[in-house]
Amino acid sequence: MNASIFSRLTPEEITALHETWKNDPLSVDPLWAAYFEGYELGSGGAPREEENAADASPYTVPPESAEGRGRVNQLIRAYRVMGHKCARFNPLDSPEEATVPVRPEELGFRPEDMDQPINIGTFQKGRIFTLREIIAHLRNTYCGAIGFEYQHIDNLEIRSWIEEKIDRRADGVDYGPETRRDAFIHLCKAELFEEFLGKRFIGEKRFSLEGGEGAIVLLDALVKRCPAAAISHVEMGMAHRGRLNVLANILHKPLKTIFYEFTPDYLPESPIGRSDVKYHLGYAATRHVDGVPLHINLSSNPSHLEAIYPVVEGRARARQHSLEDMERKHVLPLILHGDAAFAGQGLVAEVLNLSQLKGYRTGGSIHLIINNQIGFTTSPDEARSSHYATDVAQMLEAPILHINGESPEDLIWAAEFALQFRQKFGRDIILDMYCYRRLGHNETDQAAFTAPMQTKKIEARPTAAALYGTLLRERGELTEQEEHGIRERIWNGMQQAYDQMKEHPADYILPVSAQDADESPIPRLSVRTGISPDLFRRIGDILTELPENFTPHPTLEKRFLSRRREAFREGGPLDWAMAESLAWGSLLTENHTVRLSGQDCQRGTFSQRHAVLHDFNNGSVYTPLEKLNHGTTAFRIYNSSLSEASVLGFEYGYALESQDALVMWEAQFGDFANGAQVIVDQFIAAAEAKWHQKCRIVLLLPHGYEGAGSEHSSARMERYLQLCADDNMQVINPTTPAQYFHALRRQIHQNVHKPLIVFTPKSLLSRPEAASARRDFLAPSRFHEVLADPESPAPDKITRAVFCTGKVYYDLDAYRRERGIADTVIIRVEQIYPLAQEQLTYLLAPYQKVRDFVWCQEEPSNMGAWGHLRNRLGRLFATSFRYAGRPPMACPAEGAKALHAAAQKRLISTAFGPRAQS
Repeated sequence: MNASIFSRLTPEEITALHETWKNDPLSVDPLWAAYFEGYELGSGGAPREEENAADASPYTVPPESAEGRGRVNQLIRAYRVMGHKCARFNPLDSPEEATVPVRPEELGFRPEDMDQPINIGTFQKGRIFTLREIIAHLRNTYCGAIGFEYQHIDNLEIRSWIEEKIDRRADGVDYGPETRRDAFIHLCKAELFEEFLGKRFIGEKRFSLEGGEGAIVLLDALVKRCPAAAISHVEMGMAHRGRLNVLANILHKPLKTIFYEFTPDYLPESPIGRSDVKYHLGYAATRHVDGVPLHINLSSNPSHLEAIYPVVEGRARARQHSLEDMERKHVLPLILHGDAAFAGQGLVAEVLNLSQLKGYRTGGSIHLIINNQIGFTTSPDEARSSHYATDVAQMLEAPILHINGESPEDLIWAAEFALQFRQKFGRDIILDMYCYRRLGHNETDQAAFTAPMQTKKIEARPTAAALYGTLLRERGELTEQEEHGIRERIWNGMQQAYDQMKEHPADYILPVSAQDADESPIPRLSVRTGISPDLFRRIGDILTELPENFTPHPTLEKRFLSRRREAFREGGPLDWAMAESLAWGSLLTENHTVRLSGQDCQRGTFSQRHAVLHDFNNGSVYTPLEKLNHGTTAFRIYNSSLSEASVLGFEYGYALESQDALVMWEAQFGDFANGAQVIVDQFIAAAEAKWHQKCRIVLLLPHGYEGAGSEHSSARMERYLQLCADDNMQVINPTTPAQYFHALRRQIHQNVHKPLIVFTPKSLLSRPEAASARRDFLAPSRFHEVLADPESPAPDKITRAVFCTGKVYYDLDAYRRERGIADTVIIRVEQIYPLAQEQLTYLLAPYQKVRDFVWCQEEPSNMGAWGHLRNRLGRLFATSFRYAGRPPMACPAEGAKALHAAAQKRLISTAFGPRAQS
């Protein structure tokens, strides 16, 4: 209900308006009419108390009376609200199980009322129907092969649009013989493709689509209608079930290539010899629809169900940015799900929640659920508490259509409806296609072990193509001879492709993005990334100048902006937030988009960044770096929802599609990133090796031991280092703002595309000695993988070398200064992977008297970098290293500050050996 309309009337006026509506529904505002319909449904149906007392006979009401019309409105609403529970969309249900939402007699109507003419103003544009015709209309519309859920949508414009589209179906949907024959051919293609694979590659896993062939009909209908809807790009994501069928029949991946991937002789074209199973591989294709190109990209995915969903959304958003598709009408995210995964995986709700957020919306996604009514061996009553697998989507107020997967024309209608809805309202829509799984979870599995009754029912059921062929023959649109010919041509085409593959093994067609894969090694010496003095000053001015009449918070003006002005004016020192903004601004001037998202990242977890300023008087916002936006180059920083997996997955997808942009995700605290471990493990660390995908995404993970407890100390460095191999990513723990500045710029300017994991500081953000001078940012400076000891101790006096990474350096240096220790050199390993071995040996070469080699870290010995570097450093210097750090621990850090302080003191003193401890 529109609150502004409601609030304008008194209760007495509303009562009078209600009486007017009962006498003539068309005489009131449509919003009030809809409200009164709902009110009547919620309050009506039971006989009035005084009538019950006077007469125990069933309560009746003439349909032509005002009260009768109200009851008819209740009847209509009952079908609209509950019709989906009576619809015949489940092909495994028995026909006799059909029910209705409400019977006429329950609303007080008699048999003789059924043929009374009645005009319900808001129904079918005020046309006159008998009660019998109204009920027949409602049953055909709301209880047919599609069940409609849309009454949970509060927006009356959307609901009215949906009702209008649905009501048109009552007059019948006839796509004509040609469309029906085309749908039949697609059913046959889907069925025979699986049959061919099963016979030619016996025992091979393919996760077939058998039982859900209708998905090909729906997807083909959707694809063919995209160009007319102004869609030029489709970003697709799906799990493994049915993927090969989709690749063959929707993206038209060459059959001989698919067949070749089944052979034991198949070897991927990968310099490092890695790959993935065929039902995980993506593919990119261009289909021409009526001469108009449509680019379709199916992303590669892991077995982790739904993990690809946020990645596809991020790719779509990036593609919209590059195409300047500001209205988000030309790029369509299309996601295929399984019913068990859609209900069971929390990532689904997390990504659905992103769909209308400013930093993540993509103009609406079309979701197709291949609902085979089982998850591996788990039945729906074991897998979810909700009635439908799709109930989680009601949070979005998205329309949900439950469709019979064996009804091709309804599948086509649903595809049209979904595309029209998405293009008009820019919102998600759910197509829940009910079908079944003819085989087990895979082709070697036996479904009858755990679902014997369902399996028997499925085995006795003809295929969707067979059923539809029978229907077309009954309509006189297909003969048995024509059906046989269609099947024979499809089979012969596959056999020909198979024979070609056997005679001349197919040239392997690389997965999506493979042509851009970057498996070259990471340079051990960074490119020069310093900037000019003029650019330094220009960005400094932009960061510190405010618009007229803009009033920042007084504390920010005093402690943040004034300090920035002084630093840029006097040439430093610059803190971490200044260095970060300087890096971003310089990249923007070089035509590189900069995007950062994460929880509270606009201000920064530690109130250090303030990239977006808020006017203290009126709340307006100002983002200084947006002054550098031009064309498609833009600075974008978004506070994310309180989710790690969905947002990191989104940003990874965005980075995949925006190779020249600096795309960053920041964890509120570094250890929170383990909520997105699937994205790190399956995509960031492994996608290049598995799928030949290159990516420059940056992860910013606050890390450091300051007594904050086990949850806010460690970003779990050891987990990222464990994933490092094949030069797949870079892991750094910088100790100065200038190092951070150069690392961000290097990420764009080096000639390889690798993810960058940055363990960012917390207490160092404001530590005076952890600041950088102006000269450290200017040309020809660069990122240093290893930092020498700035004290430059005399080599002939040095007998101990302490190696470390990150914040602990400053504690070590302070300890050395306080005690006047002159026999120790401290070397900082700024980049832990890949290790710059030549630089390390070069820095230590002058210190020939070193006999005590120490690795010092704040983390426990079973965590941090020790496990990764211990043997590497030992081999490099041909010696064993002594460890100085916390002992093995089950949790990363102590909870009590006193215990933290004691542990910190102990590990620092241990680093300097027995003499230093005395």
